Amino acid sequence: MRFIRQFFTVIVFVLSVIFIAGCSGSETGGKEKGVSLTMTYWGGPLEKESVEALIKTFNDQHDDIHVKAQQVNEGYIEKLTSQAASNKLPDLGYFPEGSLPAWVENGRIKDVSELYESGEIGNKLSYSIFQFEEGGPIGGSSVANETNNIYYNKQFFDEQGVDYPPTKAEDAWTWEEFIEVARKFTVDREGNHPGESGFDPKNIETYGISNFTYFYENFLLLNEGGIISEDGKTILLGSKNTIDALQAIQDLMYVENVMPKPSQLSTLPATDTALLTGRVAMNIDGQWAMQELGKAKKEKSLDLGIGVLPKMKKAVTLTTGTPIVVFNSDNANENWEETKTFLTFIMDPENSLPLIQGGLWMPNEESWYTDEELIKKWTNTEIHPEEYKEAVIEWGLNHVVQNPNYYWGDRSKASTIINPGLDQIWNNQKPAKDAILDDILPKLKDEFGDKYEYVEYE
Repeated sequence: MRFIRQFFTVIVFVLSVIFIAGCSGSETGGKEKGVSLTMTYWGGPLEKESVEALIKTFNDQHDDIHVKAQQVNEGYIEKLTSQAASNKLPDLGYFPEGSLPAWVENGRIKDVSELYESGEIGNKLSYSIFQFEEGGPIGGSSVANETNNIYYNKQFFDEQGVDYPPTKAEDAWTWEEFIEVARKFTVDREGNHPGESGFDPKNIETYGISNFTYFYENFLLLNEGGIISEDGKTILLGSKNTIDALQAIQDLMYVENVMPKPSQLSTLPATDTALLTGRVAMNIDGQWAMQELGKAKKEKSLDLGIGVLPKMKKAVTLTTGTPIVVFNSDNANENWEETKTFLTFIMDPENSLPLIQGGLWMPNEESWYTDEELIKKWTNTEIHPEEYKEAVIEWGLNHVVQNPNYYWGDRSKASTIINPGLDQIWNNQKPAKDAILDDILPKLKDEFGDKYEYVEYE
């Protein structure tokens, strides 16, 4: 009997070991993985769902590589800085564009020029590549191209009898036409519009437009101004065109009263709700807003519309897009072939198609904007409105200006001076001319000296 009890004890032990081993393997789908990589990113719940689904697809297709997603939504660059100090950086990840030059320069981000020179990473849009000096290292390129547009609820326009925003750059509203439409939609709680007797700017029920200050740089370009020239040699902030554009944005809030002031933004709901409830008639946003607004279109019957931005002197969109970089981690360097395999996978529009069809990303290769079959592949969905091709694809292909984030090495340092100065404009503490000429420009000149030329106000 003792022998039989001992025999069954051994059998139970062996079966338990087998069962435990089987359970531990289920974390990676029961597959034995070789190299483990970590990718860090930010984003809301929908982006988390999309990114992690993309990573799961990769993991399912590669028995010898396992990528782990690491979401960071608070203090992103601070966390990466801390990880760099302790030599615990992730292997790949999103990276804030404005902070990229310093990280490339100090070697914390890997130079991936070889992938672009060899064509191994694909034929990316030329304006989507982050390179801060001619022939210098490449920190990466946008995982997704993005445009800036007007988003609105067509039902609201129909009810008010107002024509939709134009969808072609050549038909873009003039600044005066745009303000006139914004006035029609802006109304206080007593039903009065700006300019009418009794209008109360402190109790606005519906704003005609929102979100200009976040995309202010695009509006400098509309007036043929900007922060810095496209060759990176001349600071343009002091130009009359730039200052006039900044003043026009301030006037939207404090003279025209058609856009919420910074102090009022907290009273507004999320964009989809604001458009559905009529709290905002039009919203300026990046194309990535299509993911949230597309969900509202499917689930809440938002009659989503898209138009091009209004023009001042011209109609253009500023390119944006977050790069996925390779950090100079020991793990990424030791496993460079596996790291390249994942990087080229996630940068290929064919593999990231669910994120593109879902509205979060746009393709980062030109063929996806010119080949009709490829265009259908990513826009023939229930969330993309019929005007999307004109208002977004043609807009982003033919009327785009490269963002200084892609080529200006001093962007991050300059922003510590520019952004607080602009806050004085947004909060109506100073007119644009005084904030630029008396505050921002002198500090930039003190910081950079004769490194740049400066356009003076005339």
